[in-house]
Amino acid sequence: MNEWERATPSVITKPTEQLALYDRYGSIAYGVILQILPQAPQAQEVMLDLFTSTDLLKVPNPTGNMALTIIRLARAKALEAKSRLGVPLPSTVDPDTAKANLPDTVFNLSFRQGYSIEAIAEKLQLTKAEVLKAIHDYSIAFRQA
Repeated sequence: MNEWERATPSVITKPTEQLALYDRYGSIAYGVILQILPQAPQAQEVMLDLFTSTDLLKVPNPTGNMALTIIRLARAKALEAKSRLGVPLPSTVDPDTAKANLPDTVFNLSFRQGYSIEAIAEKLQLTKAEVLKAIHDYSIAFRQA
């Protein structure tokens, strides 16, 4: 167990622990939310909802890494808010244009827009393996940047 895991409780039980999570992981969560909802007022509402909701209090930390738990919750809440606010998902994606920068397009559709791997493969007329490879390529490029 590393220092981060020891310092983070596995179940949040007190408001002070919630505030400590906000202090530690707020910037990460806000960055994730902004990628999905680029409008600052909407992103701030989601951020407030994330750190004040009972969802955060109920989430056990099965992965052993609270940062991953916060990222997952932030993404889920941002996608939920995006659909609730009626922000349209792109209805059509031109496969030829998308293939020009496939890793970025696939990551955008998967992480920011919430499409499944299968839906992306269908939209871009790719195999599931090609979509997964594009996500892998994006991860490698992101780490090198």
